[in-house]
Amino acid sequence: MSSATVTDRFVTVEVFDPNRHKSVLLEGLRASASLAEVKARAMAGLHLESTVDWNVRHDQSARLLHDDQRLGDLIDDNRTQLSLTMQPDAGLG
Repeated sequence: MSSATVTDRFVTVEVFDPNRHKSVLLEGLRASASLAEVKARAMAGLHLESTVDWNVRHDQSARLLHDDQRLGDLIDDNRTQLSLTMQPDAGLG
C-alpha cells in the first residue's frame, strides 16, 4: 500500500473578505493548488471587484502570500483546514 504525498492531500480553505464579514468555503482543493487558483475562486465566491489587485493573507501567521505558493506549503501534515483573508493590494511591495 502506498502512502499519499503531501500534494495528493485535499485541503479545505475558508477565505474571508477584507472586513471578515463574509467568507467562502473552498472544499476539496489539492494541497498542490497554487494561491493564484485559490485567490481566483475566492474572488468569484466573495463577489470581489476584479479591477482591484488583491492579496491573500495567511490568518495563522499574518503573512502576505505569493501567487506561486502552494497550499501544501502553508499547512502541516496533520491538518486539512486553512484560513485566509483577502485584502486589497496597498502597493507597498
